[in-house]
Amino acid sequence: MDIKNDPNSKHSQLTKVAVTTSRKAEQHLIDKALKISNELDAVYIQRGDYTVSQMIKKHNFERFLIVGRDRLTLKGADSVLFWHPNMAEFKLRAISQGFENPMLKAMKLQPGFSVLDCTLGLASDAIVSSCAVGEKGTVVGIEVSKYIAYLTKNGLDTYENVNVQTKILMNRIEVLNASYEEYLLNQVDNTFDVVYFDPMFRTPNQKSASINSLRPFAEHRPLTKEIVLNALRVCKKRVVIKERIGSGEFERLRIKNYYGNNSPGSIAYGFIEK
Repeated sequence: MDIKNDPNSKHSQLTKVAVTTSRKAEQHLIDKALKISNELDAVYIQRGDYTVSQMIKKHNFERFLIVGRDRLTLKGADSVLFWHPNMAEFKLRAISQGFENPMLKAMKLQPGFSVLDCTLGLASDAIVSSCAVGEKGTVVGIEVSKYIAYLTKNGLDTYENVNVQTKILMNRIEVLNASYEEYLLNQVDNTFDVVYFDPMFRTPNQKSASINSLRPFAEHRPLTKEIVLNALRVCKKRVVIKERIGSGEFERLRIKNYYGNNSPGSIAYGFIEK
């Protein structure tokens, strides 16, 4: 799979992950799992008839990337994560019906713009950005975890249960496995029109199963003023940061302008003009 890796990245993968297959897998799935383990430089372990919990105890891994017939799944003792367009389809439908999207309003995107999504995750926001910049635009998504990057790239490439237009938007996104801090340092000035961050919230939403499953792979350090200044250097127009109202992050990063609900705990999108 063509996932670009940043040669300058020094981020260590802290979560121990091995590759395996679903139970009683056919040979073509075993071959695929072996190929993926090689691409990820990860250990392949034959599944046999063991449950994931038994595999975790037996082989001392925290999670397994399971190669199944229809999808890849990251599974731990108490967590399951697989790629799905998730909220992106809902947001695209709302946009098509004329509803305002606060993220796009903060990003002020136009057709042909270039976007650097520094916190790609499962690419929900990147798909919406891809819609806004159109076929002549560019969306590059950075994901620090090689496992999440692989899962997302595979999903964007192979997931078919969407309409034709959404599939086109998914295929336009470039996935890069890198640390955004190191990636930004290696970019020249004015590389992207907009640089976007959706950092892990200081007060986590424990009700979200997908976010809880992503959490062990995420970068938990808060954004620094230095990173924001570097993002301003790399952007041509705006830096946009997603945060919760009342978290204190906008104040700490000296962000005065934002779009979204003013209620404490609600999500807002702060922005800084170039």
